[in-house]
Order: sequence, then C-alpha cells, then structure tokens
Amino acid sequence: MNTPRRTLGRTALFTAAALALGACRLAGSLGDQEAIEKGGGGGIPSEGTGQGGGGEGILSGGEDGAGEDEADTVACVDECPAQGGGITVGCKKRFLFGMNYAWHNFAGDFGGIAAWDKRGVTAEADTHARNLAGMRAHGASVARWWMLPEIRGESVVFDANGDPIGLGETTAGDVQKALELADQADINLMFCLFSFDNFHPSRVDGDVKTMGLTPLVTDPARRAALIENVVRPIARAVEQSPYRHRMVAWDVINEPELAMIGQSPYGDPEYTPDPSVEPILHEDMEAFLRETIRALRAESQALVTIGAASMKWRQAWKTTDIDFYTFHMNDRVNRYWPYNQSPADYGITDKPVVMSDFPTAGLATANVSKLLESWYSQGYAGAMSWAYTDAVADELQSLKAFADAKGCDVRY
Repeated sequence: MNTPRRTLGRTALFTAAALALGACRLAGSLGDQEAIEKGGGGGIPSEGTGQGGGGEGILSGGEDGAGEDEADTVACVDECPAQGGGITVGCKKRFLFGMNYAWHNFAGDFGGIAAWDKRGVTAEADTHARNLAGMRAHGASVARWWMLPEIRGESVVFDANGDPIGLGETTAGDVQKALELADQADINLMFCLFSFDNFHPSRVDGDVKTMGLTPLVTDPARRAALIENVVRPIARAVEQSPYRHRMVAWDVINEPELAMIGQSPYGDPEYTPDPSVEPILHEDMEAFLRETIRALRAESQALVTIGAASMKWRQAWKTTDIDFYTFHMNDRVNRYWPYNQSPADYGITDKPVVMSDFPTAGLATANVSKLLESWYSQGYAGAMSWAYTDAVADELQSLKAFADAKGCDVRY
C-alpha cells in the first residue's frame, strides 16, 4: 500500500499518514478500509521489553533501520489492543493468529527447481494467490512461509568450492512477488529462512544437488559467506518491496535443536538430533543464529524469532537478540510439556511466546478450538497451526470460528 504523505494536522487523514510514514516498523499491514475503521497501522518505533518482545532494536529496525527524520514520525493509537498476550507490530498489539503455509513446492518456492519442473512464486502466482486468500478467508492474519528449508535447484548460486556466492536469478523476484500477493490477499508474512532439514548431508537426487549446511555453518569464513551472499540479499529484497509492510517477522530457522548434538550450556536436556542430519554443537548453531540475526537487524525492519522445536529446549535461545519466542507442539511434546501450562509456568517471563506450529486437527487430548482458547486465555502471544495445505474443511472452519469470535484482537 503506497499511501502518500499528508500534513500532520489533518486528523481526517491521520490513518493514511500513519501507514505511509516509515517510523512504524510495519506500517500499513491492515487494508485501507480496516485502517480507517480501526485507527491506523503506524506508530513510533520503540524499544524495551513489553508485549512486543524484548531486546534492543525491537521496533527500530536494527543497525541500519533508522533514517527517518523525527519530523516524519507520527503517533498512533492502538484502538484494539489484544486483551491478553500479543505481539506488537507498529503500534498494534495483537494475538498473532495465523497458519503455516508452509510451502507449495518444498525448497522450490523461492528460486525454483527447474530439473523437477518446480517453479518459484512468480511463475506460480495464481496458485499462491489462491492459497493466501484461502488462509485469510479462514481467519489467518499471518502466514508462516518456508523459504530455504533445503538449498537446491536455482535458489542459491555456489562456486566450485561449494561456497554460496549469491541468489539465483529469480529468487529475489519470488520474495517480492510473495509480498505483493500477500498484500492482495490482505495477509501478513512470517518468512522462515532455514530448517533443521538444511543439515542433511549434501547429496544428488535426479541430477539436482542439495547442499547441506553443516560444513558452511561450522566454518566461520564460509558461514560469513552464507550470511553475506544469501541472508542479506533476501532481507534486502524484502525491504526494497513496496509491500514490505506485509513482513511481520523472520523465523530464522525451523527446529534448530533437531540439528544439534551434545549438552546445552543453559541447563536444558541434552540435544537429540534427527538421525538423518549431520548435527552440530550448540556453540556453532548459536554463532550462526546470532550472526544471521545481526544481518537481519541491519537489513530489515521486521521482528525476529527462532522456531524452537518444543518447550524441552526453552532456554536454548534466551541470550539471542530475538523479539519473541516461538515453540512447537504435537502429541509427543504434549506428554511431557503439556499445552495447558502458561509461559510463566514454564519459567518464561522475559519475552512473549507464540505457539507457531501445532496440528490443525488438534491433539489427542484437545481439539484445535480448545488449544486456541487455552493459549489465548493464558497469556500466550499468538498461535499458528500446521498447515493450510494439509487442513480439511472442518479444521479450517474451527480456525475461522476462533478468529471471528476474537475479532480485531487477532487481526493486524
């Protein structure tokens, strides 16, 4: 949404001005009509803990995020703050409600996999537009979309030594097309950059090479090349989009604990990696995540989180510069770390907590409606089900019913 700047004294156009000004991290994530009705999507950048998460630079855009003159800032009022927990985007505190997309073509939505006839977002725009609109129609305000859960095909270019030297020809364009389609569907995005799947060994399947990240992440120089030549260009592609206000947050990596081995330095249980990966130590993963977050702060104004596998490793990322925690839930996790405990019950009081991956069908002991009401009432900051493309009609209807009942509490 490209709302032109207005003179600040004109209260009738206050909301339009707030959406246009760069002071808000993600100003304009509401559609035009909703912004008029609700009172705007802009605000003054702020720092500190609070419901938007803790840590320096939460709404200021990191090292390079500043740049607007103070004269360009305008206050905004949140006319519908979430009644319990929430994530603040701009000046809107909402229960972050959404769905995992999570992909149309696994590891192929951003850049494509030509040898397998898997095309990127731009080439499959109609499919993605339909799916994003479907999520929005069933109450989702945010879609979690996986970007590079494995690196193969045309997404990233590597040199002869296996070091990344840049994005593929269409990758940045696919990122920007995704934001455009999200704007058309009136839905916001949480891009998930990587996954534990990236730590599978490098291999060739049907003439397509998949590059494992273990040798890159554990070597400081190669890790720096990955961040400089892949992470930063993706973040820049977001910031260069006229629809960048649709970008709510970066999830740096999905379930990193499943690619780790050894002891936790923070008192969590020992890591138990997925047997198919080449696992790394906590210190290597933490260095990778810290450096990636630093790059995202420098290049992007969006919030940042890490998609932790479960409450089992709830201390793992407490010293990283994330804005809020995200944890995952399933029946196995629920046996030991049950869904009906509050963040405080788990000892988490420093940042908001979003449950960002749980079955749309619910758990064996609780349907999805019961899960959502429990998290909403116990101070969690959001919930995102898994996954839109796997859900059946009744499950989607339950999600919509929750969103309809909560109204603007769950809508950015």
